[in-house]
Amino acid sequence: MHHPKLVSQREAAFALSTSERTLARLRATGVLPIGRCWQRKNPTNKNSHCLYNLEACLDVLSGQAKAAELEQDLLSQSRVQELGEG
Repeated sequence: MHHPKLVSQREAAFALSTSERTLARLRATGVLPIGRCWQRKNPTNKNSHCLYNLEACLDVLSGQAKAAELEQDLLSQSRVQELGEG
């Protein structure tokens, strides 16, 4: 069975080129799903430190980036079509 390497919030922030606060916000908004991207060191304590699965976080965040890029491309194409019609 494959056990992912879990790292501290500080290590994850450094590896993902973001701040610890941004990681907390991504957790709170559900962008980084619990169980897949992160877990509590002591699951019964809501104030326990968080541990991150970097591989899963990268997969999720690269998917977010790809979606945002695709959305921008579609918006650009739409604007070009509107200008061409006018």
